This record gives sequence, structure tokens and C-alpha cells, in this order.
Amino acid sequence: MFEQAMTLLLSGQFVCAISQPDAYRFLQGEANRKEVETFLARLGRRLASTKHGGAWYVVFAGLDAEQRKGIREEYTEIKHNLRLVVGFFVHVMQALRREEFLAPGSIIETHRLIAAIDENPSLRNELQTLVNLGKASSDGTLRNALERLLKKLQAEGYLVLANPEREIYEVTGKVEYLQEVVDFLMVHESVQEDVEETPETGSLL
Repeated sequence: MFEQAMTLLLSGQFVCAISQPDAYRFLQGEANRKEVETFLARLGRRLASTKHGGAWYVVFAGLDAEQRKGIREEYTEIKHNLRLVVGFFVHVMQALRREEFLAPGSIIETHRLIAAIDENPSLRNELQTLVNLGKASSDGTLRNALERLLKKLQAEGYLVLANPEREIYEVTGKVEYLQEVVDFLMVHESVQEDVEETPETGSLL
């Protein structure tokens, strides 16, 4: 399990109980975690977790000029995608009438979501706006547009397809990282010019 956990972490994935339950359980063990941290230290990296412990990931232990450049590029990409990802989750909350932001383990039932959006013209318009943000072409149907967005977020690690037959998705622990990045960017508007002050979310592998 050590090798599996290390492969996931070093590939830049967020290890959580939803997407990689076995590796996540392994990292929850203190002795296992120390073994991982010792190995990572040799590579100039260290293990980090989201504030609420929903996911483990790897960050650089220190930053040189090249790594800071990489982080600036990473944050540029994050800010570019932020409106789409956050907008989609807010859209789901509105359609399903949930008051709190989706957390790891939250369920998204495609059929139920489609039905809720279909009966509300405002939600249909918002969905089309999100599709345009994601630059995802569709055949014009509501289902096709929604499925493309769901698959995009699945590919980016925010969702897993928990039940393919019933088209049920589950939110992963990476959503906690998303929330932390949003909070950070709200405070540090000049993050691209001052990456030395970035938190662990800014030194992601």
C-alpha cells in the first residue's frame, strides 16, 4: 500500500476516502504517514492535508525560482477554472435546494439534477453559461450539457462516478482544497506577484 499511496501522491492526486479509500486509510495511520514523510523529505517534498482532513496531497518543502514560476502558472490556471468549478457546485446547490456548500461524500444524482434544472428556466440559462465557460460543445440538449460538465469535474478529481448504472456521482475530498484556494485568493488578490506568501495550497506538486 505504501507504493500505491506514493504513486498517487507523486502524480499530483488528492488522496481521499471517496476516490482512493485504501490509500486514504493507509495515510490515516501515524506510522504509515511517518514512512511516507521520510521518503518525501528526500525528494524535497512533504505531505499536507486539507484543513478538515478530507484529502492528503504533496507539496514542495521549499521553493526555488523555478518552482515559484510553476506555482504562478498553476494559480493562473486555477483562477481561470475557478468560476466554472465553483459555479457548477453552486448551481447544483441551487437546483437541489441545498443551503451548504457540497462536502466530501455529497451525492449528485444526475437524473434528479436534470429534472430540477429542466423545470426552472433560470437554472437552464445558468447551465448554458457554465457550458460556455468550460468551452464544452454539446448537441443542445440539457442532458448532454450536464453530462459534459460532470465528466469534466470527474476528470479534474472533484467527482467520482459512484454508481454508473444510476449515474450517481460523489464529491471527493478535493473540494476542501477548492474551498481553501477560494478563501486564499479572496485575501491575497496579488497572489501571482507574491507567491512566497502562498499557503500549502500554493506549493502544490
